[in-house]
Amino acid sequence: MPPFVTEAVILHSADFLERDRLITFYGDERGKMRGVAKGAKRSRRRFGANLELLAHVVVRGFERPGAALVRVDGADLIDYYQGVREGVMGFARACYVAEWIAGCTAERHPLPGLLPLLLRVLQLLDAGKGGEGLLRIFEAKVLDLAGYRPRLDRCVVCQGSLKGPRVDFLVERGGVICADCAEREGGGVRVSMGTILALDEARRVGLDRIHRLALTPLAVREGRALLRAFYTYHVGRKLRSVSFLEALEKGVIPTQGKGEGARG
Repeated sequence: MPPFVTEAVILHSADFLERDRLITFYGDERGKMRGVAKGAKRSRRRFGANLELLAHVVVRGFERPGAALVRVDGADLIDYYQGVREGVMGFARACYVAEWIAGCTAERHPLPGLLPLLLRVLQLLDAGKGGEGLLRIFEAKVLDLAGYRPRLDRCVVCQGSLKGPRVDFLVERGGVICADCAEREGGGVRVSMGTILALDEARRVGLDRIHRLALTPLAVREGRALLRAFYTYHVGRKLRSVSFLEALEKGVIPTQGKGEGARG
């Protein structure tokens, strides 16, 4: 089995059999991978908390050609993001980010630039600087990197220019449609032109400026419906962490606590 070493973030971590851990991790060098850490439940010296969800680590292991799972032999911790774990809302948003990455990436298919984006978002959440606006920026940029970029500048049906103040987003067509085409094709997700412009800017903003890009409450709300519908259509399943996150936003703490939100 050829060995590998890769920088990554843990997207999912769960007990496996009696002594092992089953983990999913993403790094720009090797993409998303799933592996088994033998004896991780008992060997605190070898792994410690380094295989916990959201940990930024350097993973060491072995890959067998054709095998679905790699063998994880060790993980060196770079950052644990303790601040993220100290607040329920921050932790829920970080779990949502991990699930979004896991859904938008194919196994062993790296997307250059995705790991720096993920790390930057986790750093902002860790510092208490990440709200719903940050999630919209993150979602738009991940879809762009994954090749799912929605068409926002012209009508996807007739290629004509868009006229506001509101337009329709047709998920199955992959972008915005003009008023005339909306009458023929049927309406989609109704959004304001301001939201469309904000999401396009979010897609293009540099990592050093994402904390400075302020989205309006309308753009945050409309972008949430649009981008989640787009995710569900392309990935083929709904985000499981949404119900937990939405309950927290309404001021309700679900009885299952953090554990349910950590499923990524």
